[in-house]
Amino acid sequence: MENDNISSSSSESKLPLIVGILGFALGAAGLVLGIKAKGAAQAAADEAAAAKTSVSEVQAALAGKANADVVQAVRADLEKGLADLATNEKTLADQITALQKVASAPKAAAKGADGKGATAPGPGEHVVAKGETLGSIAKKAGISLKAIQDLNPGVDSNKLRIGQKLKTK
Repeated sequence: MENDNISSSSSESKLPLIVGILGFALGAAGLVLGIKAKGAAQAAADEAAAAKTSVSEVQAALAGKANADVVQAVRADLEKGLADLATNEKTLADQITALQKVASAPKAAAKGADGKGATAPGPGEHVVAKGETLGSIAKKAGISLKAIQDLNPGVDSNKLRIGQKLKTK
């Protein structure tokens, strides 16, 4: 009867004990996490209730502030402002149309650089027309670009004005 000993050193008999201890530890950890989750859920519910109360207080305060007369007055001001805006928009559109007509109408004689009516160029002169460059004027006059620059030392080739007189001889 030596084999009937309860305190056997066999590893097979210790395995259920180890599994039981592990199960107990996992169960305890799950219980702790469940308690923490319940506490967090309760805190969230409390915050939601507080927010709901705050919303109710704000709604009550707004209801007391914005009575029907005030809302109607604001609406009337808004409608008047919109009507004024429409009137101004129509006036502006009419003015734009008038400006477009003036801009597309045939132009009177071009004015010279001095702001007076353009005069015909004299001998050895050229009046700058739209789109001309110093190079194109020199070519028309049959002289070099350097020659026209020397004849007109104060003229900036990047700032030619329509109606400006240039010396070509």
